[in-house]
Amino acid sequence: MHHVEIVSQLESHHMEQLPALLDAATHADGHEPLGEHKFLRLQRGDDLSEAILAFEDGALAGYAHTVTYGDDDERRASCELVVDPTQRRRGVGRMLLSQAIMTAQGKGALQLDLWAYNDTSASQHIAAQFGFTPARRLLHLHRHMSSVPAPAAVAGATIRAVRPGIDDEAWLALNNRIFAGHPENGRWTLDDLRARMAQPWFRADDVLLLEFNGALAGFCWLKVEERAADGRVGEVYVIGTAPEYQGRGLGRYLLASALRRLREREAAVAAIYVDQSNDAAIGLYTANGFHYHHVDVCYTRGLGADVVVPPAGIDARRVVAA
Repeated sequence: MHHVEIVSQLESHHMEQLPALLDAATHADGHEPLGEHKFLRLQRGDDLSEAILAFEDGALAGYAHTVTYGDDDERRASCELVVDPTQRRRGVGRMLLSQAIMTAQGKGALQLDLWAYNDTSASQHIAAQFGFTPARRLLHLHRHMSSVPAPAAVAGATIRAVRPGIDDEAWLALNNRIFAGHPENGRWTLDDLRARMAQPWFRADDVLLLEFNGALAGFCWLKVEERAADGRVGEVYVIGTAPEYQGRGLGRYLLASALRRLREREAAVAAIYVDQSNDAAIGLYTANGFHYHHVDVCYTRGLGADVVVPPAGIDARRVVAA
């Protein structure tokens, strides 16, 4: 019989099984099943984050997490889930999603977003079963790195690497100003930033800070990793320019400089994510040689007074983190 643990912080005994589950799903599906931001918050512990772990005979069969954000009258939650490939089509995903809906309701969320990475008929089916409808489409674009043109100079613009411990607060303030209102990037804290900087893939010289006439005007953060399906991939992890500096060609200059850096890092492929509704950004990226690879879909549904009851045969319990 399945039993479920719900925690606000992942402990060492959870992490004994969770990496193997994530690796198995990545190998089976060809992509990582979880977004890094939410997962890091659960590892640190967070009152507005919950991890839901489904076990079958002591073995981890599936995992989900929710993060709640926003003010009381606009509070919403975001959810991701993954099921061990050997445990699929046994109701584990439905069980996890039922618990995630109730968890989000318990946090006072009025809306729940469900992310499906590399959207498939299976994710479309479970989303429809639970009353979710597509709300956002995040395009994953690729570019081969066989040739990269030199960045065209922009008068007054310079690029330098970030200085950890010196630039952190100014960099964070710029990020939150650029992405104000963005559901994933717009509410970072210094802890969020430093948790990412502590990741094994982080290199300070892969964070390019753009200065315009001496003022911090934008940045591009690169993430270089070996990925089984695509080889050495250089992801444009976050890129943006401050609103007051847009329309000056700084975004093109920053992107071209980032591609040159990825070439130096011997990336075989450059990858970038962009919302399908952002025509200007898509135009910039396609003009720089990026092409469609796959799409991630954010499904959403309102959370009214009606409670979705989990399927029978589930022992669900909340475990309070120490």
